[in-house]
Amino acid sequence: MEQIQLTMTIGEIIKNYPETREVFINNGFSIFADDTVIQQLGVVLKLKTALKSKNINEESFMKLLQGKIAETGRYKNLQTTVLENDSNHLNMLSLLPCPLKVPMQGELKLFLDYLREEKNLPLNYCIESFFNDHLDYEDYLEHFEEADEIPDIIMTAGYGFFYKKFMDRFVAKGVFADVINRPVNSRLAEAGIIDPDGHFTVIGANVLVMVVDKNRLGSIPMPKTWGDLLKPEYENKVVMRGHGDTFCDVVQLNYYKDYGAAGVEQLGRSVKYGLHPAQMVKELTSSRKDVPPIHIMPYFFYKTMKESNHIRILWPEDGILTYPISVLIKADKMQELQELAEYLTGPEIARICAEAYFPATHGDVKVNLPEHVKLKWLGWDFIKSNDMKYLVETMNDTFMRVYREGGKEVCS
Repeated sequence: MEQIQLTMTIGEIIKNYPETREVFINNGFSIFADDTVIQQLGVVLKLKTALKSKNINEESFMKLLQGKIAETGRYKNLQTTVLENDSNHLNMLSLLPCPLKVPMQGELKLFLDYLREEKNLPLNYCIESFFNDHLDYEDYLEHFEEADEIPDIIMTAGYGFFYKKFMDRFVAKGVFADVINRPVNSRLAEAGIIDPDGHFTVIGANVLVMVVDKNRLGSIPMPKTWGDLLKPEYENKVVMRGHGDTFCDVVQLNYYKDYGAAGVEQLGRSVKYGLHPAQMVKELTSSRKDVPPIHIMPYFFYKTMKESNHIRILWPEDGILTYPISVLIKADKMQELQELAEYLTGPEIARICAEAYFPATHGDVKVNLPEHVKLKWLGWDFIKSNDMKYLVETMNDTFMRVYREGGKEVCS
């Protein structure tokens, strides 16, 4: 086995030994949970430089890396995707944001293979990133007509599984059931993120915050609520997640619920451009003069930034934008997959969520947010009474029409 050298780049190490990414994430380099960071920063940042920036002992860290590589060698038969039994039916599909998928997949794979090998449970599973270009499972959701076309367990974030056809055909008809008798954190329960109908078993949440550069903001007042960003003084002062001609549906839908289509239109004037959250971190910490002062990003990415006197997180008075991380479990498979269901909704997975700055719903795991912070989200009544696919597409079209009228380009 080739020895890792301090002169190797982070990208080179992770490319040759993907398992080492977990070591970086768990030891002060959580930013490397994101593929975009590795592609942009990892290809030039050498290991010795990265360790020096964090005052990490080189010898100790090298031992961690080598130990992880050796451990992985013992489990080299474990794969992200396992399709072995005769049915080829997918028992479990996990689609999660990369910052959560990376730390979770190692533990999850070990447990799944324990069930397959020790409990003789014939499991086919697939663990993928929510934004995998090669596996866009959500494109097929509205075309499924029979329950046996769908995996027995689905772990996911975002709104794709709330689309009307999927909800009407499967969710509303009781195909999925909640895992009962699990302790739930009171803060998450008060925010209303637990599905009252018991179809979606919510295990955690992704949260979006405002990150503000006070120097770049200048004399403009600090926003206090999400609605403040619609004021004229914030025109072209905001960056949010965007790729091509598609911008973050979570942000758009919250503005639509609170301020109608006119609010989404004004948001299109306030946003100067869209970026991946990793790119937001890079530009906020740069010396560029033309960077907008306000960035809407997941809490995880804010936590990857070094502390700064002029770059600060803003906790809006009306709450941080929240959307659930859910587990869908078929009711007729609940007994057969009980051990797996309990594991996915138990304290171990909850701690992984919390450590990655995704607040967990489990009652035994502390919410990793300041006590005064409120959670703001669309709510189950809104989701279940609206055609979410129609809203997502229509609001993005509304946003883009105004955005383009301002002469702004699509995102890279």
